[in-house]
Amino acid sequence: MVRKWRIALLAMMLGFSLTACGSKTDSASAEQQLTIVDFGGVSSEAAKKALYEPFEKEYNAKITVVSPPDEGKLKAMVESGNVEWDVVSVFPHFVPRFEKEGLLEKLDYSIIDRTDIYPYMVSDYSIARYSYFWNIAYNSDIYQDGNHPRTWSEFWDTAAFPGARGLWKGPEGTLEMALLADGVAPDKLYPLDIARAFNSLDKIKKNVKVWWESGAQPPQLLSTKELTAAAVWNGRVSAAKAQGSKIDNEFNQAIEVFLSWVVPKNAPHKDLAMKFIAYASEPEQQAAFSKLIDYAPSNKKALELLPEDLKQRLGRSEQSKNETVIMDVKYWSENYDSVYDQFNKWLLK
Repeated sequence: MVRKWRIALLAMMLGFSLTACGSKTDSASAEQQLTIVDFGGVSSEAAKKALYEPFEKEYNAKITVVSPPDEGKLKAMVESGNVEWDVVSVFPHFVPRFEKEGLLEKLDYSIIDRTDIYPYMVSDYSIARYSYFWNIAYNSDIYQDGNHPRTWSEFWDTAAFPGARGLWKGPEGTLEMALLADGVAPDKLYPLDIARAFNSLDKIKKNVKVWWESGAQPPQLLSTKELTAAAVWNGRVSAAKAQGSKIDNEFNQAIEVFLSWVVPKNAPHKDLAMKFIAYASEPEQQAAFSKLIDYAPSNKKALELLPEDLKQRLGRSEQSKNETVIMDVKYWSENYDSVYDQFNKWLLK
């Protein structure tokens, strides 16, 4: 009798052991791996602390971060049937093209809460992770006591505001700045008058010392006074200023852009990808990210968790919200290739 009891007990214990082993194997399975593609640099470091590491802990997942995004590689992966990426950060004007070519999964809005995301930042296939600004940045030693360019027209005016300028080596944002400098009203920008934009750029071309390609360039060149003013991503300037650089942002006529999350078609871990995007879209995580780098949340409720001085630095104060311009994603999605070609030809003149 005792022997039978011992056998039953051993069988029960073995059953518990097998169950436990099965649970452990599931948690460590390939389904808990996630590959995320973002742009690297300081924004990636902020995302690691505010999003990636907390998500890994909460979901018992392992995130591999790849940088930078490559739209051509995403397309090649999907078309070859060998998709390695799960979540990709992209410029939103690529989304309609990717959607048309069947390169993306529809986002699962039964999991992702889009309620408080700014409506212009959401589509069936993408949702914004944060917004940033193309704005005027300047050396605050050279331009003191508020005497710095406050409009793109003043930025263009190197007689009133002398010194070398820096502009992005690409047409997005740059053409909008040129038109604003030429007197076009913010609500009349689109569709862009390309000929007028290039005529405006002709007027400042000789003063553009650097056509920059990396976001780290302008803050460095501004801090060393090689440039007096530049068109810059605001978060890069704030980060450099916090480290002691004598540079600052001007948000008047700043052009708002945002980055979006997408999931490639047939992503290997699609379900976990949707859970990650849902997590990254929550106000608490977005507020944590904005506290680490001065990029604005796409979730309106996240702003309620931020102090007023930070909202000012994010371009989300009550005053700055009325001064900024939202880039037209639809326009760029339809005209990207042709305008880029014209811009590159203009640069070579």
